[in-house]
Amino acid sequence: MEHDAAAAPPTAYDEAARPERHPALATRLPVGLGRLTLAIVAILLVSGGGIALMVAGPLFGRPLITPGERFPATLAVIARGFDARAGLPVPIWLGVVAVLGAAAVAGSVKHMRRHRRDDYKGRFRAWGWLACLLTLSAWSAVVPLGPLVATGLTEATGISAGPAGVGWWVGLAGIAFTIVLPWAVLPLRERAGTAWWCLLAAVAWGTAAAMPWVGAFVGGDARGAVIGLAAWSAGAGLWLVAMLTAARSVIREVRGEGTAVSRSAKRNRRADPRNNDADAEPAAEAGYEADDADDSYDDGWETGSENDRAGDASDYEEPVDADADEAQSPSHRRKLSKAERRRLRKLARMNGEAA
Repeated sequence: MEHDAAAAPPTAYDEAARPERHPALATRLPVGLGRLTLAIVAILLVSGGGIALMVAGPLFGRPLITPGERFPATLAVIARGFDARAGLPVPIWLGVVAVLGAAAVAGSVKHMRRHRRDDYKGRFRAWGWLACLLTLSAWSAVVPLGPLVATGLTEATGISAGPAGVGWWVGLAGIAFTIVLPWAVLPLRERAGTAWWCLLAAVAWGTAAAMPWVGAFVGGDARGAVIGLAAWSAGAGLWLVAMLTAARSVIREVRGEGTAVSRSAKRNRRADPRNNDADAEPAAEAGYEADDADDSYDDGWETGSENDRAGDASDYEEPVDADADEAQSPSHRRKLSKAERRRLRKLARMNGEAA
């Protein structure tokens, strides 16, 4: 089963799927491993740095930005920008930008995946739905979309799911992501990296969603709110990393650079008759360790006619002495392998019988 999957032909795409035929975003996405690594490191550093500045004071009592003798007013303004208790701090705004960027990348992936020739079930639409979910998530950080849904469903059903009905919003969002994410990620050839980043992002947002229950249970909303904001911001950066990883995987599929493609290319190269001599040596030496003079050894020369064998043997009428040939012209002769020596001896015997 694994052999059949590895030997599967490369996935066929129409020319319209190539990133060069899409909006400029597809041509600027990092495809090389080095560029993608640099992008991931930059995203994680910016996200982690903003979170550290935001939580250092409320959680550890040691704010990283304190007014000094020089530029005290400027430093005070910067400190207020990272204060989790004053409106929306800078890390949340950075998270909104990251989530919107992830939605844009998901939309670009959708435009490329729609041109797969075997996508008969319309699986490319999952990336459009994922882009919509990410966009709604970004809006929920700056507008009261979650409280609106929670309050409306609480009044409509008379059931308050969680503190202030927040369970309605969390439940609907969780169900939507649980349906859309596997639908989008599983068909990818190189899906492991994307799946792991999506899982980390989902865990971060799940932690942020659980903070209202934790705060209500322990009776401390201040620290829980700060942790929730930090977790949401971290998840936003991870979603952007996940979408960049997915875009790289799809672009590699479109260009025929996937792992399965390279394996099938290697098998096709081994099947090429011009490469049989080089590929047959290891197999011959590993599979035929019997006595060199074994007449029952069949290396493929027994299938031809007598004329073919005589013609093939005429190319080897010189003495079959590898050591002597190597001593006569070491710069022009290479040392014969065990399989080649057995083959030449076999041809010599066949040539003698034909004569």
